[in-house]
Amino acid sequence: MQFIKEGYFQQNWPVIVCLIAFCCVLCYITVRITLHRAITRQKIFKTLLERKTREIKQKNEELEKNDLIKTRLISIISHDLVSPLKFIHLTSKNLLENKYEMSAPLQDEMLFEISNSSKELELLSTNILNWIKYQNDNRRMKKEEFDLYEMVNQIFSIFQGLARQKRIEFVNSVNSGLIVYQYMEPVRIVLYNLILNALNFTEKGHITISGGKTEKGILIKVRDEGIGMTPEQINNIMSEHFIVSSATVDNRKGNGLGYLIIKDLLKLVDAKFVIKSQKNKGTMVSIFLPL
Repeated sequence: MQFIKEGYFQQNWPVIVCLIAFCCVLCYITVRITLHRAITRQKIFKTLLERKTREIKQKNEELEKNDLIKTRLISIISHDLVSPLKFIHLTSKNLLENKYEMSAPLQDEMLFEISNSSKELELLSTNILNWIKYQNDNRRMKKEEFDLYEMVNQIFSIFQGLARQKRIEFVNSVNSGLIVYQYMEPVRIVLYNLILNALNFTEKGHITISGGKTEKGILIKVRDEGIGMTPEQINNIMSEHFIVSSATVDNRKGNGLGYLIIKDLLKLVDAKFVIKSQKNKGTMVSIFLPL
């Protein structure tokens, strides 16, 4: 065995110090690399966790939204669709079984009620389909140019028969030839629902739509001379979760679907609306469409 000579460490201390320093540096670098890898893995894990959390949150929101849609639809279908269908069925059956015993005026009255109920079912079914159609967040829409004055005339023509029955006159005060560049179908559905609401809550008088350009967009106003609303009813409509409970003029209750569709679609096109109303003095809904 060969022994280290006496005085070796004293003679070679610089080399030994360098070796020790090198080992320390190597250990430090190794620790830093290990820590860096651990921190990197932690950041990646955190990013993945946050992404998964967002996905889960989004899925939960979609499920809650779907549950809310189902709940509202079940409520509407169970009352506002089933009840008129039962009425039509029973009235038609009674008319067929007892038509020879009924007077002509009574038969005409029953047929008139059947016709009205059928029209209400048609309008409500259209609304339900419109609402479901625009619940899809991935639905692609494209802006286009359209004549607002002509659109209002087209919607008025849909409700002309109902308006005559209720002694209501439509007034189109939109600026003639007003061309709007917006999402046409959502705007049409919003106006459709505003006119339908006005008809439901107006016994007689005028329903007026006016519209024109402002510096920042298009301002549309829908005014009726109906039973109006209280401040509490307006706040209820403007809240996130609402059910319209004010009775119409024939003591039937609205389902709130019209304003629900209006709110959803106006959010979709980045528009705003304001309701001004007084009980028994009518209602005015103002819509602002950004350019």
